[in-house]
Amino acid sequence: MKTPLISNKFKKEEAQLNKILNEYLDLVYKNPILDSDKIAEIKKEFETPFNFVAIGKVKSGKSSFLNALLGVKKGEEEIFKSGAAVETSKITIARKGNKEPEIENNVVIIYKDIESLEGIEIIDTPGTDSIMEKHEKITYDFLENCNLVMFVFEAKNIYTKSDWELIKKIVHQFKKDIIFILQQKDRAKEEEIQTSKKELIAKCNEIGIKDPKIFVTSAALEMESQEGSGFEEVREYIFKEIGSHEKKSMKLKTIINKLRDSITNNESILEKEINTIEDYRKYYETLNMFLEDNYMFLKENIEITIRDSIISYYSMKMKTLKDKVISLYKTQSKVKDLVEAELIQFRKDTNDMFKDIVNRNLNDILKEQNKRIEKMFSKEEIAQKVKDEPYLKIQLQTDIERYFEDFERLIQRELHKVLDDAFKSIKFKNKTLFNRIYLTRSITKSIEEEISLQEEKIKNLLNVLIDNFLKDMNTKTKTKMLESHEDIQNKIDNLEKYQEIKRTLENYMKQLEKIEQAIKL
Repeated sequence: MKTPLISNKFKKEEAQLNKILNEYLDLVYKNPILDSDKIAEIKKEFETPFNFVAIGKVKSGKSSFLNALLGVKKGEEEIFKSGAAVETSKITIARKGNKEPEIENNVVIIYKDIESLEGIEIIDTPGTDSIMEKHEKITYDFLENCNLVMFVFEAKNIYTKSDWELIKKIVHQFKKDIIFILQQKDRAKEEEIQTSKKELIAKCNEIGIKDPKIFVTSAALEMESQEGSGFEEVREYIFKEIGSHEKKSMKLKTIINKLRDSITNNESILEKEINTIEDYRKYYETLNMFLEDNYMFLKENIEITIRDSIISYYSMKMKTLKDKVISLYKTQSKVKDLVEAELIQFRKDTNDMFKDIVNRNLNDILKEQNKRIEKMFSKEEIAQKVKDEPYLKIQLQTDIERYFEDFERLIQRELHKVLDDAFKSIKFKNKTLFNRIYLTRSITKSIEEEISLQEEKIKNLLNVLIDNFLKDMNTKTKTKMLESHEDIQNKIDNLEKYQEIKRTLENYMKQLEKIEQAIKL
């Protein structure tokens, strides 16, 4: 049984690793937060087969050597066309597959569904003279990434100046492993072969290759399945040095380690992002709880200490005013000026009291509000989030004080308007004995209607002012504390997705561990 060029062991593990790579690549590209750097390179490295570059001058037997190496027998279709009339100016790559040939620039890719091409690709270059004249760059591109260079000479002629210039570059510039093939030994005498070997060793020593690997082969003997072709020795060397089970295992381990490093990096990215989002979420929830609770605190206190106090006081003052006016109508004949004086005093006293109620109670509420802000900022999830903004608390308290001041001015101004218009619709008149009873009843009814109207007016006004103030302050406070509210909400919405991605990455790591255990020799 012929020695394969490359180990086909670990096929199952390769398939599993390929599945993980594809899924991971798709996951990374779908989530911009993840680092995609080098993932495509890892994928390409995994899928890149072991590749061998064959170099030699025209008519050195290079194409026949490659056909024989891949198991082509006499009479079978050649993979690499040989013969004097064959076009040799293009680079030809042989890969496993069923596709039609492809041509890219000066590179021809041919596909053959044969077992000997499993996991490898063979690159056949033009003759060395053509390389140096026309294809130097493209050949060098392949040399940079190859696993082994096979330099083919005629068995009875190893000296060509351009060959050895290229060999120097392969060894010293590209630092690639190289083996030398003395091909067409069936056409050379033994002494010619030995002379060529001695010359080859001497030339190698001259350029720093101390122990050159030399194989003497005959493609004709190999393709006719005759003994002594020298190909089994070539295959054994390639398998041992390039494609053994151990080498295959090392390649897979290298891919696993690179993939593991990428996953670990993205796990760190996700962990950091998840922790950041968790902090935002706690901050967001704590702040919302504060705002909701604070809204109820302010609503309750402002409604009780300001709205209810004002309404209660105003109702009491209007009833007192009513009693005085009715008393005047019952006891006095000239009441108009007296009532007007009472109204002026009523508006002044009430306006002063309103100012006192609003100012005193808002100051008390503001003091309590500042205590609540101090307490809110002392919470760990808030303190942690705003640690880089030490003045945020002071700014917020300053802003809230301004909101209160604006509210105080607004409510006093609007209350003053109501007071200024109070009872203006009622026409107070002096009375005679004849109309005393009628006027007293009429004025009493008018005042009672005005009191009812004023109570409703004050109540509605205060409700609107307080409600608008609370909503406005709540919005401004939230804006101050959450300048990028939408961004934060979007981050919070992504939390569950990121946690799921992290679990997926953890699962990949477990699968890689199993694969790594399976490929241990």
